[in-house]
Amino acid sequence: MNLPKLRSLFPHTAHTIYLNHAATSPLSTRVTDALHKWMTERQETRIDNYVPFMDTILDVRRQLAGMLSAPLEAVDVCPNVSTALNWVAQGIVWKPGDRIALPACEFPANVWPFLHLRERGVEIDFIPHTDGVFTLQDVEAALTPRTRLLSVSWVQFLSGFRAPLAEIGKRTRERGVWFLVDAIQGFGALDFGDVEAQGVDFAAGSAHKWIMADQGIGWCYMSHRLMEALHPPMAGWLSGVVDWDNFFDYRFNWHTDLTRYRLGTMNNAGIATMKAALSVYLECGRQWCNQHVLNNAAYLAMHLEKIGLQRYGSPDPAHASGIVTFRHPDPEIVYEQLQKKHIEISVRNRLLRFAPTYYNTLEELDHTIDVIKNL
Repeated sequence: MNLPKLRSLFPHTAHTIYLNHAATSPLSTRVTDALHKWMTERQETRIDNYVPFMDTILDVRRQLAGMLSAPLEAVDVCPNVSTALNWVAQGIVWKPGDRIALPACEFPANVWPFLHLRERGVEIDFIPHTDGVFTLQDVEAALTPRTRLLSVSWVQFLSGFRAPLAEIGKRTRERGVWFLVDAIQGFGALDFGDVEAQGVDFAAGSAHKWIMADQGIGWCYMSHRLMEALHPPMAGWLSGVVDWDNFFDYRFNWHTDLTRYRLGTMNNAGIATMKAALSVYLECGRQWCNQHVLNNAAYLAMHLEKIGLQRYGSPDPAHASGIVTFRHPDPEIVYEQLQKKHIEISVRNRLLRFAPTYYNTLEELDHTIDVIKNL
Protein backbone atom coordinates (compact mmCIF):
# COMPACT_ATOMS: atom_id res chain seq x y z
CA MET A 1 0.00 0.00 0.00
CA ASN A 2 1.46 3.38 -0.97
CA LEU A 3 1.19 6.50 1.18
CA PRO A 4 -1.60 8.28 -0.79
CA LYS A 5 -3.76 5.16 -0.65
CA LEU A 6 -3.04 4.77 3.06
CA ARG A 7 -3.97 8.37 3.78
CA SER A 8 -7.21 7.97 1.85
CA LEU A 9 -8.29 5.54 4.58
CA PHE A 10 -8.12 8.36 7.15
CA PRO A 11 -10.66 11.09 6.27
CA HIS A 12 -9.40 13.45 8.95
CA THR A 13 -6.20 14.02 6.94
CA ALA A 14 -8.22 16.29 4.62
CA HIS A 15 -8.60 18.90 7.37
CA THR A 16 -6.54 17.96 10.43
CA ILE A 17 -2.88 17.28 11.12
CA TYR A 18 -3.03 14.64 13.81
CA LEU A 19 0.16 14.19 15.85
CA ASN A 20 -1.40 12.76 18.99
CA HIS A 21 -1.23 9.00 18.49
CA ALA A 22 0.27 8.52 21.96
CA ALA A 23 -3.11 9.59 23.39
CA THR A 24 -6.02 8.36 21.25
CA SER A 25 -5.74 7.68 17.54
CA PRO A 26 -8.18 8.25 14.67
CA LEU A 27 -10.02 5.36 13.08
CA SER A 28 -9.54 4.41 9.45
CA THR A 29 -12.50 3.75 7.17
CA ARG A 30 -11.62 0.06 7.28
CA VAL A 31 -12.02 0.14 11.05
CA THR A 32 -15.34 1.97 10.95
CA ASP A 33 -16.52 -0.37 8.17
CA ALA A 34 -15.70 -3.36 10.37
CA LEU A 35 -17.55 -1.80 13.28
CA HIS A 36 -20.57 -1.01 11.09
CA LYS A 37 -20.58 -4.59 9.77
CA TRP A 38 -20.58 -5.98 13.31
CA MET A 39 -23.34 -3.60 14.41
CA THR A 40 -25.47 -4.42 11.36
CA GLU A 41 -25.21 -8.11 12.21
CA ARG A 42 -26.23 -7.47 15.81
CA GLN A 43 -29.05 -5.22 14.72
CA GLU A 44 -30.54 -7.19 11.88
CA THR A 45 -28.74 -9.81 9.81
CA ARG A 46 -27.09 -12.08 12.42
CA ILE A 47 -28.34 -10.93 15.77
CA ASP A 48 -26.83 -13.80 17.77
CA ASN A 49 -23.38 -13.68 16.18
CA TYR A 50 -21.59 -14.81 19.35
CA VAL A 51 -20.37 -18.20 18.11
CA PRO A 52 -19.48 -17.17 14.53
CA PHE A 53 -17.49 -14.24 15.93
CA MET A 54 -15.11 -16.64 17.66
CA ASP A 55 -13.33 -16.95 14.30
CA THR A 56 -12.61 -13.19 14.32
CA ILE A 57 -11.18 -13.41 17.84
CA LEU A 58 -8.94 -16.25 16.69
CA ASP A 59 -7.83 -14.18 13.69
CA VAL A 60 -6.78 -11.34 15.99
CA ARG A 61 -4.86 -13.70 18.24
CA ARG A 62 -3.03 -15.02 15.18
CA GLN A 63 -2.18 -11.48 14.07
CA LEU A 64 -0.80 -10.65 17.51
CA ALA A 65 1.11 -13.91 17.82
CA GLY A 66 2.80 -13.24 14.49
CA MET A 67 3.75 -9.71 15.50
CA LEU A 68 5.29 -11.02 18.73
CA SER A 69 6.79 -14.22 17.26
CA ALA A 70 4.96 -15.96 20.08
CA PRO A 71 2.95 -19.20 20.30
CA LEU A 72 -0.79 -18.72 19.88
CA GLU A 73 -1.57 -20.16 23.32
CA ALA A 74 0.47 -17.38 24.97
CA VAL A 75 -1.53 -14.52 23.39
CA ASP A 76 -5.08 -13.27 23.83
CA VAL A 77 -7.20 -10.15 23.79
CA CYS A 78 -7.90 -8.34 27.06
CA PRO A 79 -9.90 -5.30 28.17
CA ASN A 80 -6.87 -3.01 28.69
CA VAL A 81 -3.33 -2.86 30.07
CA SER A 82 -4.42 -2.12 33.64
CA THR A 83 -6.54 -5.25 33.77
CA ALA A 84 -3.77 -7.44 32.39
CA LEU A 85 -1.14 -6.03 34.78
CA ASN A 86 -3.45 -6.79 37.67
CA TRP A 87 -3.64 -10.44 36.55
CA VAL A 88 0.04 -10.68 37.39
CA ALA A 89 0.08 -8.36 40.41
CA GLN A 90 -2.77 -10.27 42.04
CA GLY A 91 -1.72 -13.71 40.80
CA ILE A 92 1.69 -13.92 42.48
CA VAL A 93 1.87 -15.21 46.04
CA TRP A 94 3.70 -12.37 47.76
CA LYS A 95 5.58 -12.40 51.04
CA PRO A 96 6.28 -9.39 53.25
CA GLY A 97 9.59 -7.90 52.21
CA ASP A 98 9.28 -8.88 48.53
CA ARG A 99 10.27 -6.05 46.23
CA ILE A 100 9.15 -4.68 42.86
CA ALA A 101 11.24 -2.35 40.68
CA LEU A 102 9.61 0.33 38.52
CA PRO A 103 11.03 3.33 36.63
CA ALA A 104 10.05 6.56 38.34
CA CYS A 105 8.84 8.02 35.01
CA GLU A 106 6.03 5.51 34.33
CA PHE A 107 2.43 6.26 33.46
CA PRO A 108 0.21 5.48 36.51
CA ALA A 109 -1.23 2.38 34.78
CA ASN A 110 2.15 0.70 35.29
CA VAL A 111 2.50 1.86 38.91
CA TRP A 112 -0.77 1.69 40.79
CA PRO A 113 -1.38 -2.08 40.36
CA PHE A 114 1.91 -2.58 42.20
CA LEU A 115 1.59 0.19 44.78
CA HIS A 116 -1.62 -1.55 45.81
CA LEU A 117 0.54 -4.49 46.95
CA ARG A 118 2.07 -2.43 49.73
CA GLU A 119 -0.93 -3.58 51.77
CA ARG A 120 0.65 -7.06 51.64
CA GLY A 121 4.07 -5.85 52.75
CA VAL A 122 5.55 -5.58 49.26
CA GLU A 123 8.10 -2.78 48.81
CA ILE A 124 8.47 -0.68 45.66
CA ASP A 125 11.88 0.47 44.43
CA PHE A 126 11.70 3.31 41.93
CA ILE A 127 14.43 3.43 39.30
CA PRO A 128 15.75 7.01 38.96
CA HIS A 129 15.56 8.81 35.65
CA THR A 130 16.68 12.02 33.98
CA ASP A 131 14.08 13.53 31.66
CA GLY A 132 12.32 10.19 31.36
CA VAL A 133 15.53 8.30 30.53
CA PHE A 134 17.22 5.59 32.59
CA THR A 135 20.21 3.34 32.02
CA LEU A 136 20.88 -0.37 32.33
CA GLN A 137 23.06 0.46 35.31
CA ASP A 138 20.07 2.19 36.94
CA VAL A 139 18.00 -0.95 36.39
CA GLU A 140 20.70 -3.25 37.76
CA ALA A 141 21.10 -1.11 40.86
CA ALA A 142 17.39 -1.47 41.62
CA LEU A 143 17.41 -5.28 41.43
CA THR A 144 18.00 -6.56 44.95
CA PRO A 145 18.05 -10.17 46.22
CA ARG A 146 14.41 -9.64 47.29
CA THR A 147 13.25 -8.23 43.92
CA ARG A 148 10.67 -10.51 42.36
CA LEU A 149 9.32 -8.37 39.54
CA LEU A 150 10.41 -5.56 37.23
CA SER A 151 7.83 -3.73 35.11
CA VAL A 152 8.80 -1.15 32.49
CA SER A 153 7.20 0.55 29.53
CA TRP A 154 8.64 -0.41 26.16
CA VAL A 155 8.28 3.27 25.23
CA GLN A 156 7.91 5.89 27.94
CA PHE A 157 4.67 7.84 27.52
CA LEU A 158 6.26 11.25 28.12
CA SER A 159 9.88 11.14 26.98
CA GLY A 160 9.45 8.58 24.20
CA PHE A 161 12.47 6.68 25.55
CA ARG A 162 12.45 3.14 24.10
CA ALA A 163 13.85 0.70 26.65
CA PRO A 164 16.49 -1.91 25.65
CA LEU A 165 14.24 -4.88 26.36
CA ALA A 166 16.68 -7.64 25.38
CA GLU A 167 19.41 -6.28 27.64
CA ILE A 168 17.00 -5.84 30.52
CA GLY A 169 15.51 -9.29 29.91
CA LYS A 170 18.96 -10.88 30.09
CA ARG A 171 19.54 -9.35 33.52
CA THR A 172 16.15 -10.30 34.91
CA ARG A 173 16.56 -13.91 33.76
CA GLU A 174 19.97 -14.09 35.41
CA ARG A 175 18.39 -12.96 38.69
CA GLY A 176 15.15 -14.92 38.50
CA VAL A 177 13.04 -11.74 38.32
CA TRP A 178 9.76 -11.62 36.42
CA PHE A 179 10.00 -9.12 33.54
CA LEU A 180 6.79 -7.26 32.59
CA VAL A 181 6.44 -4.80 29.70
CA ASP A 182 3.72 -2.23 29.10
CA ALA A 183 3.88 -2.01 25.30
CA ILE A 184 0.97 0.37 24.72
CA GLN A 185 3.20 3.16 23.41
CA GLY A 186 4.41 1.97 20.05
CA PHE A 187 2.92 -1.46 19.48
CA GLY A 188 1.10 -1.45 16.16
CA ALA A 189 3.42 1.13 14.63
CA LEU A 190 6.92 0.12 15.74
CA ASP A 191 8.17 -3.45 15.34
CA PHE A 192 8.26 -5.06 18.79
CA GLY A 193 10.38 -8.01 17.72
CA ASP A 194 10.55 -11.50 19.22
CA VAL A 195 9.02 -11.29 22.69
CA GLU A 196 10.50 -14.57 23.92
CA ALA A 197 14.00 -13.86 22.57
CA GLN A 198 13.99 -10.61 24.56
CA GLY A 199 13.35 -12.45 27.82
CA VAL A 200 9.95 -10.83 28.38
CA ASP A 201 7.61 -12.79 30.66
CA PHE A 202 4.59 -10.58 30.13
CA ALA A 203 3.58 -7.84 27.73
CA ALA A 204 0.33 -5.98 27.16
CA GLY A 205 -1.04 -3.11 25.13
CA SER A 206 -4.26 -1.35 24.25
CA ALA A 207 -5.62 -0.78 20.77
CA HIS A 208 -6.73 2.86 20.87
CA LYS A 209 -3.27 4.36 20.50
CA TRP A 210 -0.76 3.25 17.84
CA ILE A 211 -2.84 0.28 16.64
CA MET A 212 -5.55 2.83 15.76
CA ALA A 213 -8.56 0.75 16.79
CA ASP A 214 -11.35 1.47 19.25
CA GLN A 215 -11.09 2.11 22.98
CA GLY A 216 -11.69 -0.55 25.61
CA ILE A 217 -9.85 -3.44 23.94
CA GLY A 218 -6.26 -4.61 24.15
CA TRP A 219 -3.95 -7.61 24.01
CA CYS A 220 -1.74 -9.60 26.32
CA TYR A 221 1.19 -12.02 26.13
CA MET A 222 2.27 -14.29 28.96
CA SER A 223 5.19 -16.71 28.92
CA HIS A 224 4.55 -20.36 29.69
CA ARG A 225 6.67 -20.27 32.82
CA LEU A 226 4.82 -17.24 34.21
CA MET A 227 1.45 -18.79 33.36
CA GLU A 228 2.48 -21.90 35.26
CA ALA A 229 3.53 -19.85 38.27
CA LEU A 230 0.39 -17.70 38.54
CA HIS A 231 -3.05 -18.43 39.90
CA PRO A 232 -5.74 -16.36 38.14
CA PRO A 233 -7.24 -13.99 40.72
CA MET A 234 -10.75 -14.26 39.24
CA ALA A 235 -12.80 -16.86 37.40
CA GLY A 236 -15.74 -16.59 35.04
CA TRP A 237 -17.70 -18.90 32.81
CA LEU A 238 -15.17 -18.44 30.00
CA SER A 239 -12.13 -19.21 32.19
CA GLY A 240 -12.49 -22.97 31.83
CA VAL A 241 -13.99 -25.71 29.72
CA VAL A 242 -17.80 -25.49 29.48
CA ASP A 243 -20.03 -28.32 28.36
CA TRP A 244 -22.53 -26.61 26.08
CA ASP A 245 -24.72 -29.73 26.18
CA ASN A 246 -24.90 -29.65 29.97
CA PHE A 247 -24.48 -26.26 31.61
CA PHE A 248 -25.32 -27.87 34.96
CA ASP A 249 -21.98 -29.68 34.91
CA TYR A 250 -20.03 -27.45 37.28
CA ARG A 251 -16.76 -29.36 37.26
CA PHE A 252 -14.20 -26.63 36.71
CA ASN A 253 -11.02 -27.02 34.69
CA TRP A 254 -8.98 -23.94 33.79
CA HIS A 255 -8.14 -23.45 30.15
CA THR A 256 -4.55 -24.48 29.58
CA ASP A 257 -3.66 -21.32 27.64
CA LEU A 258 -4.01 -17.58 28.22
CA THR A 259 -7.76 -17.74 27.59
CA ARG A 260 -8.03 -18.85 31.24
CA TYR A 261 -8.10 -15.11 32.05
CA ARG A 262 -11.32 -14.54 30.14
CA LEU A 263 -14.25 -13.95 32.46
CA GLY A 264 -17.40 -13.31 30.48
CA THR A 265 -18.62 -11.85 27.21
CA MET A 266 -15.90 -9.73 25.68
CA ASN A 267 -15.86 -6.43 23.80
CA ASN A 268 -16.50 -8.02 20.42
CA ALA A 269 -17.16 -4.69 18.71
CA GLY A 270 -13.72 -3.53 19.84
CA ILE A 271 -12.15 -6.80 18.69
CA ALA A 272 -13.67 -6.29 15.23
CA THR A 273 -12.01 -2.88 15.01
CA MET A 274 -8.72 -4.33 16.23
CA LYS A 275 -8.63 -6.92 13.47
CA ALA A 276 -9.27 -4.26 10.83
CA ALA A 277 -6.66 -1.89 12.24
CA LEU A 278 -3.99 -4.58 12.51
CA SER A 279 -4.78 -5.65 8.95
CA VAL A 280 -3.97 -2.13 7.70
CA TYR A 281 -0.69 -2.13 9.62
CA LEU A 282 0.32 -5.57 8.40
CA GLU A 283 -0.64 -4.74 4.81
CA CYS A 284 1.63 -1.69 4.92
CA GLY A 285 4.43 -3.85 6.32
CA ARG A 286 5.91 -3.85 9.80
CA GLN A 287 9.34 -2.60 8.75
CA TRP A 288 7.90 0.09 6.46
CA CYS A 289 5.71 1.41 9.27
CA ASN A 290 8.55 1.20 11.78
CA GLN A 291 10.87 3.25 9.57
CA HIS A 292 8.27 5.87 8.68
CA VAL A 293 7.39 6.44 12.34
CA LEU A 294 11.03 6.82 13.35
CA ASN A 295 11.80 9.06 10.36
CA ASN A 296 8.85 11.34 11.07
CA ALA A 297 9.70 11.63 14.76
CA ALA A 298 13.39 12.30 14.04
CA TYR A 299 12.55 14.95 11.42
CA LEU A 300 10.17 16.72 13.77
CA ALA A 301 12.65 16.60 16.66
CA MET A 302 15.53 17.95 14.57
CA HIS A 303 13.56 20.93 13.28
CA LEU A 304 11.94 21.80 16.60
CA GLU A 305 15.39 21.88 18.17
CA LYS A 306 16.56 24.17 15.34
CA ILE A 307 13.92 26.74 16.23
CA GLY A 308 15.04 26.71 19.86
CA LEU A 309 12.86 24.19 21.69
CA GLN A 310 14.57 22.08 24.36
CA ARG A 311 14.17 18.32 24.08
CA TYR A 312 12.81 16.25 26.96
CA GLY A 313 14.09 12.71 26.56
CA SER A 314 16.96 11.07 24.74
CA PRO A 315 18.27 12.08 21.28
CA ASP A 316 19.94 8.66 20.94
CA PRO A 317 18.51 6.88 17.85
CA ALA A 318 18.94 3.54 19.65
CA HIS A 319 16.16 4.60 22.03
CA ALA A 320 13.97 6.46 19.56
CA SER A 321 10.22 5.99 19.18
CA GLY A 322 7.29 7.85 17.69
CA ILE A 323 7.13 10.25 20.65
CA VAL A 324 9.16 13.46 20.81
CA THR A 325 8.62 15.90 23.67
CA PHE A 326 9.79 19.46 24.25
CA ARG A 327 9.88 22.15 26.89
CA HIS A 328 8.33 25.52 26.19
CA PRO A 329 7.71 28.42 28.59
CA ASP A 330 4.06 28.63 27.53
CA PRO A 331 2.97 25.13 26.47
CA GLU A 332 -0.73 25.87 26.80
CA ILE A 333 -0.47 28.81 24.41
CA VAL A 334 1.37 26.67 21.85
CA TYR A 335 -1.30 24.00 22.23
CA GLU A 336 -4.13 26.50 21.75
CA GLN A 337 -2.53 28.03 18.65
CA LEU A 338 -1.96 24.63 17.10
CA GLN A 339 -5.58 23.73 17.81
CA LYS A 340 -6.69 26.84 15.92
CA LYS A 341 -4.70 25.58 12.94
CA HIS A 342 -6.29 22.12 13.25
CA ILE A 343 -3.07 20.52 14.50
CA GLU A 344 -3.51 18.01 17.33
CA ILE A 345 -0.80 17.31 19.93
CA SER A 346 -0.81 16.76 23.71
CA VAL A 347 0.37 18.69 26.74
CA ARG A 348 1.54 16.34 29.50
CA ASN A 349 3.28 17.52 32.68
CA ARG A 350 3.36 20.97 31.01
CA LEU A 351 5.47 19.57 28.17
CA LEU A 352 4.61 19.54 24.47
CA ARG A 353 4.30 15.95 23.28
CA PHE A 354 4.26 15.15 19.56
CA ALA A 355 3.44 11.66 18.33
CA PRO A 356 3.36 11.26 14.52
CA THR A 357 2.75 7.87 12.96
CA TYR A 358 3.39 6.20 9.62
CA TYR A 359 0.66 7.92 7.57
CA ASN A 360 1.86 11.44 8.48
CA THR A 361 3.79 13.39 5.84
CA LEU A 362 6.77 15.73 5.91
CA GLU A 363 4.48 18.47 4.62
CA GLU A 364 2.32 18.11 7.73
CA LEU A 365 5.38 18.23 9.94
CA ASP A 366 6.77 21.29 8.14
CA HIS A 367 3.48 23.12 8.60
CA THR A 368 3.45 22.28 12.31
CA ILE A 369 7.03 23.54 12.71
CA ASP A 370 6.20 26.77 10.87
CA VAL A 371 3.19 27.47 13.10
CA ILE A 372 5.29 27.07 16.25
CA LYS A 373 8.17 29.09 14.78
CA ASN A 374 5.86 32.00 14.00
CA LEU A 375 4.18 32.21 17.41
